[in-house]
Amino acid sequence: METKYISTIKNEIRRRSLLWLPFIFLIILVLSFEIIPGIYVLINSFITNSGIGLSNYIKVFTSKFYLMSLTNGLTVSICSSLVGLIIGTCAAICLKSLKKDIAERLVSIVNMTSNFSGVPLAFAFIVLLGANGLITIFFKSKLGINLYSSGFDLYSWMGIILVYIYFQIPLAIMLMYPAVYAINDDIIEAASTLGASKFTIWTKIEIPTLIPSLAGSLCILLANSLGAYATAYALVGSNKNLVAITIANLVSNDIASDPSLASALSMVLGGILMIFVFVKIKLIKNID
Repeated sequence: METKYISTIKNEIRRRSLLWLPFIFLIILVLSFEIIPGIYVLINSFITNSGIGLSNYIKVFTSKFYLMSLTNGLTVSICSSLVGLIIGTCAAICLKSLKKDIAERLVSIVNMTSNFSGVPLAFAFIVLLGANGLITIFFKSKLGINLYSSGFDLYSWMGIILVYIYFQIPLAIMLMYPAVYAINDDIIEAASTLGASKFTIWTKIEIPTLIPSLAGSLCILLANSLGAYATAYALVGSNKNLVAITIANLVSNDIASDPSLASALSMVLGGILMIFVFVKIKLIKNID
């Protein structure tokens, strides 16, 4: 029976061979731009001036500078992910309360805004909230409030987190909308009929139902922000010790370049990202 089933699959592949052509190109692209470069980075991370060894990894975990870059990256990632997840979840709940056709249109708009990141996003924030930005000048001239004298600075850690939150929110909405939409309204109506308050419904039904999705979405948001580079670099350049910027400086710096050390730092960053992805996969399995 099993042999017959395998033969049927082989016949289907032969009969529909043209349908596999796009996957062949996809495999070539993945090998060329992900797997082969990843293997090269892994091998290069062990190369030192004296041969092959772990000195690059030892330097990453013993140097205060590189540990600080990892700490800063995790801090920015955690702060922006938590705020983005809270706002995105609230927005997803609001979308569910709308008519389905209106909600779907808004979700399409959110999907488009989720692709607005990198250098264009940083430039947009500079135009609006830079030292001479539109909003900054408006507050100063019309309301008599100087944002930068009040402590706000777009080119500080506060500004980086603010920009990161912006591109985290659409992704959080896209991740949480299906989970919010999947909440069974019949159970909520039954609980209301039995006299349950809105607070009880939230704490006993809705929040427990959303917790696995919230945890999984948080892992994705953490991975998304931790690996972001172009937005932060366009905003602050090399002035902030952020892990993604540090890796780029080690590769492109003419004076203090060290590609092998950059490879080791990249592998550590990749390991952290894989931990987030692994946790997310385990959470999804627990849901199923």
